[in-house]
Amino acid sequence: MKHKKLLITFTVIFSVIVVLATFILIWFWGDEYPDFNDFKQSAVIPGLDEKAVPQGVANYRTAVYGEDGEPTTEEQDYLFISAYMKSGPSRIYVTGLKTGYVGYVSLKIPAEGEGADADGYADYFGHAGGIATNCKRNDKNGTVWMTSDSKVYCMKGASSGYNNAAEEIVARAAKNSDGTESVKFTASFEANCNASFCFFYDDGTTSTMNDKLYVGEFYLKDNSEYSTDPDHCVTSPKTGATTHAFMYEYTSNIDVNNKYGLALLSSSSGVKEADRVPKVDAVYAIPDKVQGAARILKSGASASSAEGDLVLSSSWALSNSDIRYYDFSAVRATSSRKYSNYVKFTDSKGETHGKEFFYKGVKKSTGADYSEDPILYFADDSALARTYSVPSMAEGMCVVNRSVYVLFESGCYKYSPFVRQQLRNLYYFIPRK
Repeated sequence: MKHKKLLITFTVIFSVIVVLATFILIWFWGDEYPDFNDFKQSAVIPGLDEKAVPQGVANYRTAVYGEDGEPTTEEQDYLFISAYMKSGPSRIYVTGLKTGYVGYVSLKIPAEGEGADADGYADYFGHAGGIATNCKRNDKNGTVWMTSDSKVYCMKGASSGYNNAAEEIVARAAKNSDGTESVKFTASFEANCNASFCFFYDDGTTSTMNDKLYVGEFYLKDNSEYSTDPDHCVTSPKTGATTHAFMYEYTSNIDVNNKYGLALLSSSSGVKEADRVPKVDAVYAIPDKVQGAARILKSGASASSAEGDLVLSSSWALSNSDIRYYDFSAVRATSSRKYSNYVKFTDSKGETHGKEFFYKGVKKSTGADYSEDPILYFADDSALARTYSVPSMAEGMCVVNRSVYVLFESGCYKYSPFVRQQLRNLYYFIPRK
């Protein structure tokens, strides 16, 4: 009887080991990503060995700097990668697509009271979910934006005391041998959403009328930490699908006195001058679990047109990521749809009415809350051109020479022991059907 019990025990233990071994083999080597064949490996993601958790990525083109610290005649695109840290202030890492890793800068934001320095700034420890810039070399009126914690933080060259905000990031990162270099975001505004990611679209012309900043949010079902405003739950009239997250479109403004770098609410809006925040030009209903966005103008299209692609990266935990790209003109072919047609409220009598878009914390000079009725567009399956299934944890995106660069966080210390594909590089692709 004793031998029989030992045999049963051994059999059970052996079976458990076989099951676990089989699961591990299937988990790490059983999945395939045929869509990932369209992606090409690019720069190494910096900071992973320092326990950085990468979130957003933007690109800025300027001179390659020589060993003497002086600019050369050669140019390259630098990638700015925002990241939060296991300990210490959040950072922007800088890497060159030609020359490789440059360095990093720590981040500061305006603050009052305890924790603020003599200049009124404090170290920033937030998520740093998105980063974007419209800075151009030799132009001091561009802006670097960072999105996090329901706010959009702004680093404007002129108002920050920098000749050029993006150039300052590159220069300070290059000389940050002792880890003490930092940069300051000098202003912020309420994003009216969770502000999980952002992307700047440059139409390629000298005009800024069609240059847009996109700020969007992440939603996860049945998770209070990643819930969104109930007003952001809307149903597509074409597909009948319900979404729970918004992305906002703003227009660039390079006026030296504009601290946000974005077009503001009109002076005739009735809002006090000091409360004129960036104007939301359009609202986009987007799918759940979106981590990043990018927009590309179709080759040969007019700069003022909506022809091109809208790309959204969607991921959560260890599941495969989806990279969805939409025909942007199809998304925009809904200009008759007002926000109030889809966002409703019920009054005390039980009657339903359309609800306008309210700017949080912004009031008219009369004291009433300020609202508008913008167009609401739907990034839904009716405009979807293709979905790529790629390894887990796709995050922010940027566009360099019509290629979409995708940042992954699967190589960071928090997740690397568990993911199927531990990606320590950025990857890029050109969207195609």
